[in-house]
Amino acid sequence: MNRVFNALDVARRDLAAQRNDNVLRVTRSTFRRRRRAPTTGASNESAGVWRVRLFLLALADQSVLPAPSESSRLSREGLGIPAHDQQAFVSERSYVKLSMTLLEFNSYVESLNSAQWVNAGTPEVFYRRSRLEQPNRNSFNDFLIDDSDEEKEGEDEAFGALESYVFPVEEVDLAVLLSDFRKEFVSDGLVSNICIRRKKLIESAIKAISRVTFCWNNSPYIEFVGEDGDDMGGPQREFFRLLMIEVQTSMGIFEGKAGQAFFTYDQAALDGHKYFQAGRLIAWSVAHGGPCIKALDPSLYQLMCGQEPQLEQFDCSVLPDPDVQSRAKRILQCKTAEDLSALQQDLGDWISECGVPGIFSATIGDIPKIYAYVVKHYIFLRTAKMVNQFTEGMNGFGNLWDLVRNNWIAFLPCFTDMRTPLTKSSFKAIFKYEYSPRGTNHREKEEDTIYSWELVLNLIEDKLSELTFEDLLIFITGADEVPTLGFPHKPSIDFYTQEAGMRRLPYASTCAMTLFLPRGITEEQELHDILKQSLKDSCGFLKV
Repeated sequence: MNRVFNALDVARRDLAAQRNDNVLRVTRSTFRRRRRAPTTGASNESAGVWRVRLFLLALADQSVLPAPSESSRLSREGLGIPAHDQQAFVSERSYVKLSMTLLEFNSYVESLNSAQWVNAGTPEVFYRRSRLEQPNRNSFNDFLIDDSDEEKEGEDEAFGALESYVFPVEEVDLAVLLSDFRKEFVSDGLVSNICIRRKKLIESAIKAISRVTFCWNNSPYIEFVGEDGDDMGGPQREFFRLLMIEVQTSMGIFEGKAGQAFFTYDQAALDGHKYFQAGRLIAWSVAHGGPCIKALDPSLYQLMCGQEPQLEQFDCSVLPDPDVQSRAKRILQCKTAEDLSALQQDLGDWISECGVPGIFSATIGDIPKIYAYVVKHYIFLRTAKMVNQFTEGMNGFGNLWDLVRNNWIAFLPCFTDMRTPLTKSSFKAIFKYEYSPRGTNHREKEEDTIYSWELVLNLIEDKLSELTFEDLLIFITGADEVPTLGFPHKPSIDFYTQEAGMRRLPYASTCAMTLFLPRGITEEQELHDILKQSLKDSCGFLKV
């Protein structure tokens, strides 16, 4: 992703230097094919292709990209017909004319409704690499501009110059995959009542899905014991979020650091079908729009999907067993013939048991491959039965793992931790404000409150508060991030009037996804303190 961002930065500067040239010509020139500079000993193995969709944002300084659901909708509708056009009445202003100059193009952008996402028909940028690489491993400097086959002016096919390359099947957008899966398997209008005890969440969930009458296709209607809230979406989001945390931490089937989890080698858990149950619970959450675990080590995930990651560069410090860590480091530190002889004598039998009997006849040049084999044995082959039971559990719900395996790149954000913390701008973009009409007393007091709200968000962004944007999002929606398919509607911030002589704390409806703030708060510390108390005292639905 760093390469893409660097390429976009270069493109932005190039575009800024152009004034009167044709938009199509400038864009093609800027985003023409890039290739890796030749290196000695380069591999000839088939290269993966990454496709990046570029969307024109209505606001030039907008820092938040369209939500995945909005992005997929743009793609399904011919790369984006703006929302201001009715489906049956598409006007000319839905499209950028390729003959426009950049000045005309800027005027077009300024005429758009700033609340809408618009796709300008910009090209998709391709770049290739042999396998999925670790972030920041290579700089942008190892790419050169390929000017050997510049596109002819006037051609409409943006990628006509790439016909000499054979691209793999196009990677489908994750939101599209999940949306199609839900259309096929999830029953509209049918619900199953699920009774959950918060203190025994995993046990409650497993008992629910183990009932003879359980139907995973039905939408789960969650009832938390002792809480009277009706599930209009909020309890379900809360349940699946908590369930994924419990699957990672309480079932005993994962070990390792956060975001770099591996399967445990536990035969008792295998006999008890815990890996199978975990797969079912995860598939259940994903099928109904909930989160996935976002915890697997990226190399393990690729191996599970039938890929071959570059394990020669695997960071052994993430291995959960200190003894295995030490032995793996010993292999990496083998640089001389003397080192190799000592390694064969001290660890030869252990390496052989890892499926590398050739250690005793190996040379120094074989060390990277031996290290990769040992890593593969420990993180994948050793726990193959556990992995298979887990994937069988996921396939019990609509063969979901088969879908993941066939679209492994699209599902990367679901199974590995690719999240970035919410920023103030991305958090604000999630919400809309339910103001009173302008000119009213209520409106004046609401603007006082929102100014204090902005200052509270500044405190959070500057790390001067114990609160996080994720805490606020959970309090308001029950989810700690925007779901892949988006929220059913845009969350909002509304207001209420404090009654005389009473102090009412801010409150939220996770079903309506609305945060209610008191009107007339002029001090940010006051708003911060009552928000903090609300979040701290929130212990369940209708129990604040």
